[in-house]
Amino acid sequence: MPSFKNGVADGFKLFSIVPDSLYSKIGIQNGDVIRRINGYEMNSADKALEIYQKLRDASRIEVEIERRGETLRNAYSIE
Repeated sequence: MPSFKNGVADGFKLFSIVPDSLYSKIGIQNGDVIRRINGYEMNSADKALEIYQKLRDASRIEVEIERRGETLRNAYSIE
């Protein structure tokens, strides 16, 4: 679901994270807002699709999330 700050889209808020799912295993929690992936801003559905296309063959992904007002950055290697 899109997240807004001061009326401007600033990421995607995640809900319904299932225990033992991939998202849960990499530390994503309900209510986290994905702000950036590999430096690309996640501020629209079109942008999210564009980023997905760019990252399909990536071997490393860095995700910036906001959790309860705090910014967290996590990096993942894809094998």
